Amino acid sequence: MDLHLTSEQTLLRDSAVKFIQAAGPKVARAFREQDPSFAPERLRWAGEVGWLGMLVPTSADGLGLGLTELALLLEQAGRGLVCEPIGFAAISAAALAQGGTPHPVLERVMTGRALVVPALEESGYGDDPLSPRTQMVGEAGALRLTGQKTFVCADGADGFLVSASGPDEPALYYVARNARGCSLTTTQTVEGRKLATLGLAQAPADLIPPHPSSRNAVEALYNLALMALSCELLGVMERAQEITLDYLRIRKQFGKLIGSFQALQHQAVNIYVCVEAIRSLVFQIAAHNEVFDIDPAMAIALKAKASEDALFVTEACIQLHGAIGFTDEHDIGLYLKRAMLLSSLFGNAAAQRRRYVALANITA
Repeated sequence: MDLHLTSEQTLLRDSAVKFIQAAGPKVARAFREQDPSFAPERLRWAGEVGWLGMLVPTSADGLGLGLTELALLLEQAGRGLVCEPIGFAAISAAALAQGGTPHPVLERVMTGRALVVPALEESGYGDDPLSPRTQMVGEAGALRLTGQKTFVCADGADGFLVSASGPDEPALYYVARNARGCSLTTTQTVEGRKLATLGLAQAPADLIPPHPSSRNAVEALYNLALMALSCELLGVMERAQEITLDYLRIRKQFGKLIGSFQALQHQAVNIYVCVEAIRSLVFQIAAHNEVFDIDPAMAIALKAKASEDALFVTEACIQLHGAIGFTDEHDIGLYLKRAMLLSSLFGNAAAQRRRYVALANITA
């Protein structure tokens, strides 16, 4: 799929390419089991160039860009196995700027001096984002949250955007990491970074109002998260494909390049079709949806397809490398592990398909 980009979009993509040149498999491997599992100074650099505020309107000192620009940036982040949570920081900044008066922490988030991440999941089975079990009590100025959130990318986070049910519809709240009643229990992932269970016991919170064009602040952030993860998965798939095709061009077996074997060519074509399908879907959705009004069905379908295909592509790439692909020393395995993490966050392919069936009211 050929993209027709504006000059500004091309500059953004080119700057992202330069950014990931200082990342890559070697850096990602070094950050495994570190605390935090990324370089805070690089997150601040991303804030200085405006990436973390790219979805924030100009009225709140952001760049006021859209989903296509987000997709271009996170596609490159996926290709370079960037450890800094640029996507989560950018969509959280967008959420913090939704109301008429932006949240006080927004400026620090946009500059990378503070990290705020979504905390919307409550189980590993693909929750309905509009039916959180976490409860809000109290009145304006004295809100308290009680509940539990799982699989939170809390590594290095200073605060969380938490979904909770109240007297009316579900709403989004900001909770500081050091707030009273807020606790974290971390778990190591196969990819090397930590996920956390966020416990809330009467934790003080600030209401985040919805954007005028969105149906609900929780749903808007959830759909943005699905979009961001899918864009990064696209980059993971693309780079894994490139590494594998290069290997097929140089590796010899029985005196011939293994890329000349028809069976391997067929698998390479399958990989190419998957990558191009996700690439087309990502940029079509980005071009036809607003930041705060993404079609839920399209966001769900994209995440389901990207999660499934990213695992297929990275697993097939390891198989095409033969025995060396199964060793930790080879970079291709890092792309499978990153795909495993990203595809599971906010619901894997099976969970998203269940959500799609429920949303579309499909019966067997």
